[in-house]
Amino acid sequence: MQKLTYIILIISVVLSGCSPARKAGSTDIRTGNANIAGNSLESIFRNNLSNNNFYIQKAEINVKQDNISVRVIADIKFRKPDSMMITVRSKTGIEAGRAFITKDTLIIKDRFNKKLLIGKPEALGKKYGIDPSFLFTVLGDIVVVEKDRSVLMECVKGEYRKEFDIHGKKVEYVIDCQRKKLKQTYFEGDINSGNITIGLSDIKNEGKIIYPGLIEINDDLKSVGIIIEIKKIESPWTGRMGSVSGQGYKVIKIR
Repeated sequence: MQKLTYIILIISVVLSGCSPARKAGSTDIRTGNANIAGNSLESIFRNNLSNNNFYIQKAEINVKQDNISVRVIADIKFRKPDSMMITVRSKTGIEAGRAFITKDTLIIKDRFNKKLLIGKPEALGKKYGIDPSFLFTVLGDIVVVEKDRSVLMECVKGEYRKEFDIHGKKVEYVIDCQRKKLKQTYFEGDINSGNITIGLSDIKNEGKIIYPGLIEINDDLKSVGIIIEIKKIESPWTGRMGSVSGQGYKVIKIR
């Protein structure tokens, strides 16, 4: 059961960048930029999943670490500007735990061990050597600083590849120019995490949203590998977020 708790932590680290990421690259398009939006990174921002509330009703996740593989099912609810609820279940449907995240709050409920972990999103970033400020790219969103939003794309063989400096980190994006969606993100890690590559494929276009059906996350230290398959998603979404109650649980501060 400790392994399932670890998965919740990893997923929380990867997805806790929702609020800082949106600050780094807002999707509001001003009139003055309208003439360049179609051929600039602005057009990629328009397809960011986090532009709207969404509910990933089913995502199959396979986590590999130290030659051990664990499969779980997750659902992910996101409400603008920065609220996210992640629920993780075993393949048989038993809830292992859930995590509630905002720009300044992180609550993880470990159902099996009756523990409630409380802290801030950046605490997990420090703990695992991963900066959460631009990791919403795990769901295919693009994040750059304000000054780079108007960068014009020069596509070669249907792809645009460029390196950016974001919060002191080097991040390289590979964009599918036809679908106007990320297909790969490579970003600089540190001695703990190594450099991390997020591969996004099986791009789906359903209604007004474009999202990757398959996400693969790997680090060059080969310590952890995560594969996420998004099976069902709803956006825009108007449902309830749910809650994280911890009555009778041991409260632990995340440092």
